[in-house]
Amino acid sequence: MSFSLLLPLPLPNQPNHSSYQNSNLNANPSLFPILHSLPFFSLTHTHTHRSPTRSNSVHEGRVHWTQNSFKNHRIVPETLVVLTFSTLLLCLRLFSNALLPDFPRRWRNLVAFSAEAELRASSYPWHLWQAIVAYEDRRFFMHHGVDPVGIARAVLSFSSRGGGSTITQQLVKNTFLKNERTLSRKVVEMVLALALERTMSKRRILSCYMNKIYWGHGIYGIKSASIFYFGKHPSLLSLGESAMLAGIIPAPELRSPLRDPGRGKSFQARVLRRMVEVGFLDIETALLVVKQGLHMHVFVSEYADGLLHLSPLPKDGLGVSNKLERGTDSAFKVVWDWEKESVTWEAWEDMERWSIKLQAIDHIKLQKNILVVVTKWIFCNK
Repeated sequence: MSFSLLLPLPLPNQPNHSSYQNSNLNANPSLFPILHSLPFFSLTHTHTHRSPTRSNSVHEGRVHWTQNSFKNHRIVPETLVVLTFSTLLLCLRLFSNALLPDFPRRWRNLVAFSAEAELRASSYPWHLWQAIVAYEDRRFFMHHGVDPVGIARAVLSFSSRGGGSTITQQLVKNTFLKNERTLSRKVVEMVLALALERTMSKRRILSCYMNKIYWGHGIYGIKSASIFYFGKHPSLLSLGESAMLAGIIPAPELRSPLRDPGRGKSFQARVLRRMVEVGFLDIETALLVVKQGLHMHVFVSEYADGLLHLSPLPKDGLGVSNKLERGTDSAFKVVWDWEKESVTWEAWEDMERWSIKLQAIDHIKLQKNILVVVTKWIFCNK
């Protein structure tokens, strides 16, 4: 086997051109590794001639070197190594700027905690899972950690309200990443979300998400939130209570029914509507839940003291029951000024637009019932 540099070698039985006589050097196989390491040499295979007596013999060839070799040389491996190393350094810099210092420990702890979280969530009602998935990430069981459809929807709407982040991305953001809102952090978030989906099952990811996110008023975890708001274990939550909890996830302090019962009830209705759109719930059941009052059991006396000064509701209005730490039970009514709550009218318009869409599926009578129920709910004239 013989090699040539850039210029092809003449085949056997062909005369050599005189123009190459003065510049050609006899090829020495021991020089090939040295020549190959030089930037301006490019060794290519040209011709093989096996001797009939020795199968490993190599036909004598020529290595040609000309001045054009400096201009027309190929990209050498050293350049690729430099580019690869630079890319790795850039990736390490992006990860170091976005990740928390104890990221390896946090990753191990999350993977270890996922089994315990899945065991805890095994007794939770199915409508709790459905409410969270429908409102937070309706394509959770379809994507692999990053949802291109959700990202496109968020980009087209020019905001994050379109649902660009999946449940897996939110778990990664709350567990591993710093608080800076940068493009590099978003890229790292997507990469880790894809890696987490390959490490843990969907059920474990959702279980960890419910047990780690913030639910307002200093409460973390679905169990603590269920006991705080309703005085019961998550396994005993009703459909309406599950929808209310799912509705406060994006902004727990702002949407808390303790701070604003009207806002909490409106987002509960939005979650029920989303469950109907996804197919987790039928419209008749959603209407029955919307008609029900929102009853909460608060175990912290300061929240009860903050609500007791409010004026009473009319009969059959929205009720909030309070159980003080002393063990005594006292019931009181809560009312809010509808004329001063613009969010109520926003919820009304949202429900009205949704009811108009029902005409496309031949639910005109049901649409009228929705408008009547929502009207009675808003003005507390049940």
